[in-house]
Amino acid sequence: NFYPKQDNSVIVSVDSNSSQALSCEEHCDGSIFTLLYQYKTGGLQVEIPDGTWFDVPVTSYGLVVNSGRCLERWTNGLLKSVNHRVKFLKEERISIPFFLEACYSTPIAVLPTIVEPLKYEPIMYGQYIIESNKQFKEYQRDKDKLI
Repeated sequence: NFYPKQDNSVIVSVDSNSSQALSCEEHCDGSIFTLLYQYKTGGLQVEIPDGTWFDVPVTSYGLVVNSGRCLERWTNGLLKSVNHRVKFLKEERISIPFFLEACYSTPIAVLPTIVEPLKYEPIMYGQYIIESNKQFKEYQRDKDKLI
């Protein structure tokens, strides 16, 4: 994704705790995991366990790996999904994500090697990802107002 420099960009939201302007609100990806390449300019922040936000540094030829909620379900919460957001920047930015997804008909159930009490009920990936995507504003549009 190429985000050109814009002097009059629209801020998506502002974090009520830090007043940080955001171009992408905080969320966890619903995928298995996400690979992200940031070219020269960052903006990605991840939430660390104490609730503070950490700027993910840009590393030449490096990839950021975010575990998603599907992986968290498969591992019964042993691998946590990464809550993240993108700071609003006025400078040009290139960000290339790859989302590893399961097939629509794949059952998402805790792996059989996990013996702890189950935190998640089995679900088909298609149903799961439709529900997961409802967290995003673009999936909450009023269908009557679509052109």
